[in-house]
Amino acid sequence: MKVGDLIIRKEGKDMSSMIMRQHMGPGIIISKQMFGTPLHPCITVLYPRTGKVYDIAESLVEVISEASND
Repeated sequence: MKVGDLIIRKEGKDMSSMIMRQHMGPGIIISKQMFGTPLHPCITVLYPRTGKVYDIAESLVEVISEASND
């Protein structure tokens, strides 16, 4: 996963992940960092559908289109 990749929330078994996937749609990774306790890889994502930016654990999303290496 890298800055510029297009991502979407993974389908989960809980209702909140399904709602977030439908409501937010795809997003663009704008930064990567380590957060939390224990420390784990997170990304900051811009969701164009809502115009909002959120931080989320990398493990909760999947890449649907990789950014070019230009």
